Amino acid sequence: MQDSPPGRKAKQDAPGSSKNDDKARATELMVSVVLRSGVFISAAVIAFGILLLVAHGLKGVGNDLGAVGNYPHAFGQVFSGVARLDPISVITLGLLLVILTPVTRVAVSIVAFAMEKDWRYVVITAVVLFVLVVSFALGKAGS
Repeated sequence: MQDSPPGRKAKQDAPGSSKNDDKARATELMVSVVLRSGVFISAAVIAFGILLLVAHGLKGVGNDLGAVGNYPHAFGQVFSGVARLDPISVITLGLLLVILTPVTRVAVSIVAFAMEKDWRYVVITAVVLFVLVVSFALGKAGS
């Protein structure tokens, strides 16, 4: 048997630890894929919006960049602007995706903990997701 550092048991001494390590590794992988994908997708959307902005001569479609009232303030405005390829709306969509990336990570963590049958963390993470969603809803209602 191989010597292990003090305070740690060798892997051979811990029955079932390989299975737990595999589950933990799968969870870490799932979460890292969500975070990386969210960042890359949002960066691509923002870059596309910047290219559209440059192509339109640094003006949104029918928008003056200096007029604050022309920026989309609601999801419907963002999505209708994206459908028109309005550069400001596309950039705003990319920023929304950046904000939603960690929220999606919390939702994926709920699934991962449920797969591991770690019900305590399923409940804790569900409460965190609930608080995030409620805070977004209240923040939108207050504006």
